[in-house]
Amino acid sequence: MSEESNWYFTKPWEPVSIRRGDALGFRAASDYYADLLAPGLSNGTSDARWISILSWCLKWSHVAWTNAGGGDLSRRDDQRARYAWLRPLELLWVDRTLESGQTKGQLRGKRSIERWRSKDRQVPNFAMSSDQFRRYRQVGTYGAYRVVLRTIPGLTTGDGWTPADTALKLANLVNESLPLAARLKEKDFENGTRWGHWNKEKQVDYWTKHGWAGWSQSVDRGFLPTTGDVIQRLSNEQERSLLESALFGDDSARRVTAKVLASAKSARSHADLCDALANSSELAKELGSTSLEPLPTFSRFADAAMDAMRGLWKETTHDAEKQAPHVEKLARLVELKDRFERLREEANKWQRSPGLDAFPHGHIITQLAEAMKSAKTPADQIRVLTKHHHEHGGGRRWFGEESGKLVPHVKDTAIAASDYRFRLRSLCVLAAQCGVAKMDNALNAIAQEADDEEEKDYS
Repeated sequence: MSEESNWYFTKPWEPVSIRRGDALGFRAASDYYADLLAPGLSNGTSDARWISILSWCLKWSHVAWTNAGGGDLSRRDDQRARYAWLRPLELLWVDRTLESGQTKGQLRGKRSIERWRSKDRQVPNFAMSSDQFRRYRQVGTYGAYRVVLRTIPGLTTGDGWTPADTALKLANLVNESLPLAARLKEKDFENGTRWGHWNKEKQVDYWTKHGWAGWSQSVDRGFLPTTGDVIQRLSNEQERSLLESALFGDDSARRVTAKVLASAKSARSHADLCDALANSSELAKELGSTSLEPLPTFSRFADAAMDAMRGLWKETTHDAEKQAPHVEKLARLVELKDRFERLREEANKWQRSPGLDAFPHGHIITQLAEAMKSAKTPADQIRVLTKHHHEHGGGRRWFGEESGKLVPHVKDTAIAASDYRFRLRSLCVLAAQCGVAKMDNALNAIAQEADDEEEKDYS
């Protein structure tokens, strides 16, 4: 190959749903329920205060981006250019929060910011590598709230970038809460700034040295992300009113879902909350009388299947036989037998669940249920679940059967083994912060379940 030759990466990225993983192929069913119960949210939407802060970031980065030449936000290259002006602001809010002494809460990029601070804020790109800095668009705070910003009317014009009426009001509230030295003004962007100079990958330097040079001033004042320790109503009444109107309007399915969850006083688990949702006449009226009928059995069956998956993973990766035990050996383990017995019980319940005919994503679930019902021995049950995972799982496969052994296919730290959920925690947190209802019991039910999972010491 000559020195002038170049390599080009032409294979497209896998879709987000595959990259994130989907151990059983149940993601479409899970998203179906999430879109019914909590449309427009994501699992990362866990602090209403960040919606206010990001509204501020959108407003002022939009001013800078427009002055620097703007572009067509329907094109990916122009979106990347637009985000280059937004990213420094969201990271500066993480720095501002750390400067206040607060270390808890949704602070994405915290470790990099701490390194940046330890170097007197002199190293480029907030002490991130070029790859980390690029990926922050997906894993950072804006990435976690992009769905909300794009889909909730009033936050943006629908593109996820251009602030609309509610976002502008929230942005003004945030700006007015800052000390005078840290507030931004429209006239600050109209005094002969050489935008062509800053537009050449120097947006971080623009904001830290010129555009928002007072970001670290008087951090004991103004809005900050919440700590997450105690979930309660936002203290600013005007902010709370704006967010409640946007997220939980009177005709919003999110509001009805929140009210039902708040009234489920006897719920002690996620499954109990699903029971309350499926049995709600108000939600049935809002969503359709049969929409949520299979929800409780789906939730329990999916949880049992993931419980069995984690059990297999634990035994496979901690086995003395070079982390590749024989299936027959695994089949003799009492704990695994118990997990698979529960899975078979839930599989039978799924097949008898009401409303399956109207459920659009049940075929893969039913396929696993039928296969588990036909698997009479523990070894057959292990093989059925392993085969289903191999054929229908999205993303990286955890393990596979080879010559009668269960062989791990990823390292122990490479598994995202979370259960299938429907954004209920995010919805509960936002509803509590916006003052829609007291969500303490629902949040405790969800938290209790998470604590129980940690005590089981799953990998």
